[in-house]
Amino acid sequence: MKVMEDNYVKVLVNWSTENKNPKAMAYLGYPQRFGFPVFVVLDENGKILHIQNSAYLEEGKGYDKKKVLQFINGWTPKAIDPITYQN
Repeated sequence: MKVMEDNYVKVLVNWSTENKNPKAMAYLGYPQRFGFPVFVVLDENGKILHIQNSAYLEEGKGYDKKKVLQFINGWTPKAIDPITYQN
């Protein structure tokens, strides 16, 4: 997926009852409050921009491609740059 490759670095972070990964969860804004899986969008400096409950991107037993694409396109650096919206 070109949008992902050009705009994101995907990092999988583990959480389980055996490995709660407390430092990572704190850094990521405690995303477990939404359940897992969950998407956390950070900027290039590691600042949290958005935490997304993945249930809103699902359809049936999996992810809805249209919803996922809309989500990832909405958080690209260009999409969140105010200059994009100025005439």
